[in-house]
Amino acid sequence: MMALASLTIRYQDEVVVSCEGGDACNFALAEIAACLEGQIDIEKVDIDEIDRLLDKATITVDQLIESIYDGVIVVNEDNRIILFNRAAEKIIGISRNEVIGLKATKVLENSRLGQVLKTGEKTIGDRQNIGSTTIITNRSPIIIDDRIIGAIATFQDITEIEALSSKLDSTIKIKETFGNILEYASDGICMINELGTIVYLNPQFEKSWNVTLKDALGDNIKSTPLNISSIIKAVQSKKPHIGLIDQRVDGVQILSNTTPIMINGVFRGVVIFSKEVTELQKLLEKLNDAEAKIKYFSEELQWNQRFHEAFDIIIGKSKALKNVLDIAYKASQSNATVLIHGESGTGKGLFAKAISDASFRKNKPFIRLNCTTIPENLLESELFGHVRGAFTGAIKDKPGRFELANGGTIFLDEIGDISKDMQVKLLRVLQEREFERVGGDETLKIDVRIIAATNKNLEKMVEDGTFREDLFYRLNVIPITLPPLRERPEDIPLLVKHFVEKICKNEKKKVKNISSDVYSILQAYHWPGNIRELENIIERAIALNDGNLLDSSCLPDYLALQKKIESEDLINIINDQIAPLEEYEKAIIKAALKKYKSYNKAGKALGITHRTVSLKAKKYGLSLPQG
Repeated sequence: MMALASLTIRYQDEVVVSCEGGDACNFALAEIAACLEGQIDIEKVDIDEIDRLLDKATITVDQLIESIYDGVIVVNEDNRIILFNRAAEKIIGISRNEVIGLKATKVLENSRLGQVLKTGEKTIGDRQNIGSTTIITNRSPIIIDDRIIGAIATFQDITEIEALSSKLDSTIKIKETFGNILEYASDGICMINELGTIVYLNPQFEKSWNVTLKDALGDNIKSTPLNISSIIKAVQSKKPHIGLIDQRVDGVQILSNTTPIMINGVFRGVVIFSKEVTELQKLLEKLNDAEAKIKYFSEELQWNQRFHEAFDIIIGKSKALKNVLDIAYKASQSNATVLIHGESGTGKGLFAKAISDASFRKNKPFIRLNCTTIPENLLESELFGHVRGAFTGAIKDKPGRFELANGGTIFLDEIGDISKDMQVKLLRVLQEREFERVGGDETLKIDVRIIAATNKNLEKMVEDGTFREDLFYRLNVIPITLPPLRERPEDIPLLVKHFVEKICKNEKKKVKNISSDVYSILQAYHWPGNIRELENIIERAIALNDGNLLDSSCLPDYLALQKKIESEDLINIINDQIAPLEEYEKAIIKAALKKYKSYNKAGKALGITHRTVSLKAKKYGLSLPQG
């Protein structure tokens, strides 16, 4: 028996086959030699070329590691870097020549390869930041014969992936947001594709059409139970349409708009917006209300802005007051003489000051004189001044009010109470703008704007001959008539709040709330003393008030009585029988005198002067009750 052998024979190799034995061995060797010579054609096969090709086709481990996309770092058992591939250089930004042989922690502070060497445990999917680069790292120990001889880390740059993920999250959130907008939109919204198939509809669309279409997604719009012939035609036209009207089964009209969906110039479907016409009518009503409010506030703003800030001292928003303010502001922009008519307490002095402060004379003197407070024999000296020795007590020269007002404005209050002689002298000033001091002979020229005021009917006084007609016309260039407070009750709450704030500040008191019955009582009162009386009443109420609430208990009794009288039927005063007017007047005055025990208080309650009450009482034989 002979053993078989496998041989690799190179070109020009010498093969020697030998055997010890007899003829049988020689015979076998002869057979083998013949086989070798016959089977191998060394001329046809180039063995060196085959070896070269095999060497060329072989891929080494180093080449493989350098070619992969992931970064690879290998450390030895001392945690020193022995391998650092090209991808690692790119990701970390360090050349391998700078790191080979260094401790891993010297290169990467957050390297955990040392921990792997100690524990022998793998770490998978560890997220790390290297500068602005984010990586995912896997680490494994290198174990041979149950001994850890090193560790390997493979990692991948996921910075771009995270950025894409963030964008994807944003896109998803945007999609969710738009989805919510569509779901909760006040309009019904339906989307169909280019084939007419319903691809989306929101709950409001079902509500608008009063049908359930949840199962209609994927169906053709024509197969739905909707009466939308005009919409279908609009969809087929592939053009936008506004104001399409269709009717529900119950007769309610639906207004729809359609908008084609075009992507890169290609028709991809239609969006339908629907709403009940009744809802639009409600919205239109709200819009009209809003427009009315805007118009009102705009007019209020324009009205407030058109006047000089000097008129801010005038409190109120009533139409009657606005009309007067309009005239007063126009008067302030001229140099003409102004005559202010109004009952006592209506604010004639405030208007005069506002007119002066809003004029071009605002930085010049404003001199005020109440003609009724100066005795007749001293009024001329007060107005025009006097020279030394003009009369007893005139120990030195004294300028008058006109002289002091030169360049500015003089306000002559209660002008209707001056004598006829003084009217003549005042007329000269108005006409000539000149005068002489009492006792002097020097004529003084002045430049002064005159504003006069009165609570009397000067026209009637002219008719009666108690007031000069020529002076009246000189004064009445721009007449301004102030409305009494009883004609502007809507201004009372504003005035009350103004006076409460003003008086509380002066008196260092606090009023946080004003009860509604206070406004009700004050607005029902006839206000013979007008705004001045209102201010006095509020001052009295605050002085007597102990808490933070101003209520009707703080008001004078006669105000509540006035409201009570207005609510009762006075025709039943005398046995339910109609009596002559004087009988009612007598009974009312008698009741007022009994209640208030004072002509002054009774007059206030009745809206007349105390002198009138006294005369009426005398006429009817009434007197004040004793005690």
